[in-house]
Amino acid sequence: MPRRLSLRQQEHPGPEYTRGPTISSEFYPDEATHVTQNRYVGGWHMRLQLGPLVDGDDPARRAALAELGRHPIRQLRLMTARNFVERLSAFTVMQNVENEIRLVMDRSPVRPWRRVLRSRTGEGVPAAPSYLPQANEVARRFAESVGGRPLNLLLESVGGKSITAHVLGGAAMGADASGGVIDTDHQVFGHPGLVVVDGAAIPAHVGVNPSLTITAMAERFAARYRARRAAQPDQTSTIGAS
Repeated sequence: MPRRLSLRQQEHPGPEYTRGPTISSEFYPDEATHVTQNRYVGGWHMRLQLGPLVDGDDPARRAALAELGRHPIRQLRLMTARNFVERLSAFTVMQNVENEIRLVMDRSPVRPWRRVLRSRTGEGVPAAPSYLPQANEVARRFAESVGGRPLNLLLESVGGKSITAHVLGGAAMGADASGGVIDTDHQVFGHPGLVVVDGAAIPAHVGVNPSLTITAMAERFAARYRARRAAQPDQTSTIGAS
């Protein structure tokens, strides 16, 4: 679910809009694509992750590095912009198409003596894209409407990596241990009292921001858990959630 961002040029944007729900609006630019506009409330590190908006399926042909080389002062101004968080709008763009990213334990590219969680292309399914033309079009139109600058995440435009804000799967719900990790009560098969209640329980992407799906499943778990505890007051559980 690649994200596109826009930074308004005004150093003093006026009313304070950084407080409140993270997702402020949502829409479908086409039947397969869902977009949410988000208030960004993260830290300073986002300054280092943004760069020029460029097009193209092949990262080697997107010319993001060339664009950075032609306009280094523009990039420096972006990284040092005043009121950065207040001026930034983030778009989360998701599609209900078949692709996959796997997470595996592998050697760290920075500290190869350590094993860390890394992403890999899924086996037998298309790779998750690092470029969505619909996302770039949304960023361009929004930036034009507010007098801002459309941006890409550099890991997408330069590195060709698909960036997601919602990692799903890993402890999927199933009928038994051969088809999943947890049962319909979110309890891990073979480990009574150990439950998983977060996005790991969702076996595949849902084509839209999964926050409400995760919340609904968590509320369902809580209701069923309370009923079980009332019936068996001595039962204890260890709950895993993100």
